[in-house]
Amino acid sequence: MKVNLDFANFGQERERIATESELAIFEHLKEMAETEDIELVRKCDDYVTAVFKGWDLARFKYTPRAKWVAFPSTERGTTKHYIESPEEVREYADLLKRSLETINKFA
Repeated sequence: MKVNLDFANFGQERERIATESELAIFEHLKEMAETEDIELVRKCDDYVTAVFKGWDLARFKYTPRAKWVAFPSTERGTTKHYIESPEEVREYADLLKRSLETINKFA
């Protein structure tokens, strides 16, 4: 009997492919967090992730069809905050700060 094993491709780091606007959002997040210890990774095909101490600090997508940012370590569920420009991520400084505090508490 031959058995085929198919592995899901979730949660693994993948080749980082980010739009220029996503790179700009990442730079704003690093500047606001006042640390260089944040990495930009792609764990799934749908968005990019700013990772801090192994935790998802922020997830975001900025394409012609979708423009949002989420802070999964602070908010329940998948709360997406819709933005119109990369600079608007600065309006979520309080969520970023709370996310950093949560990560530092448990990491």
